[in-house]
Amino acid sequence: MTCTRKATAQMTTSHPLGIAPLSDLSSAPDEFIRIAHDIGFDFVGLRVVPVTDTEPQYDLSLGSPLHTRVKRALEETGMRVLDAEFLLLDGSDQRASWLQAMERASSFGANTLTVAVADQNTSRVIDSVSQMVEDGKAFGVVPAIEPISYQAVCSLPAAVGIAKASGSYVLPDTLHVSRFSGSPTELREAVDAGLVPMLQLSDCADLPNTDRATLLWESRSKRGLPGLGSGNVAGLLRAVPRTLPISVELPDEERASELGTREWLRLLFATATEFLHNIEQEG
Repeated sequence: MTCTRKATAQMTTSHPLGIAPLSDLSSAPDEFIRIAHDIGFDFVGLRVVPVTDTEPQYDLSLGSPLHTRVKRALEETGMRVLDAEFLLLDGSDQRASWLQAMERASSFGANTLTVAVADQNTSRVIDSVSQMVEDGKAFGVVPAIEPISYQAVCSLPAAVGIAKASGSYVLPDTLHVSRFSGSPTELREAVDAGLVPMLQLSDCADLPNTDRATLLWESRSKRGLPGLGSGNVAGLLRAVPRTLPISVELPDEERASELGTREWLRLLFATATEFLHNIEQEG
């Protein structure tokens, strides 16, 4: 996928630019797709199974009315789904859950299923992800390990180790990489190894502390716009090729509520495009 999108007459980026579902969980997925297309995003991610009990619950089971509407929205807009989410490996037998998620992801054309890791047993994690890789072959979906600052796998080297041992991918997020002090060199090495299909983009918020509860709240509810927070987001972006797809994952519940979905996503598109454009102009 190669493209150049416009945020203004002057600002463009060579990165394929997408939007992650966490940026706006208030809109049903079919509406989310249509708004993202209208604004100018190149692709979307979809949350094919709920992650929390408190978020809106969308039934994307095959054959459901919403599943049909999402398929229609994709067909009518020409939008692509690159990634689906989300499974948190906790050490239990979760095969039925990931098979369900993979089936739904595949039905929308997604290439990857995002996986985070709470299980502290690395050997068991590798076994689980290896089974996911094998199961995913029937769906054309590969698990992608997202290292998260407050979970068991909380570094790029740890995620890369699991990916190499299992045949999976790594999905870095600039917020989490900044929070666990990951380096541009670590990111570049993962990219050069062919393990990174996409990068998620956001920045750190101004937090009173960085305990687990606060980091979790930031991750789900209050991220910073790229380049306007305290993370080394620009340094991380300089470490990746300009053809790498970038997905804006930037929830801010208060601001999104104030602006409304369409204007919130428009702001994310414009800010991300300007940020990426300025990095590319450095040469």
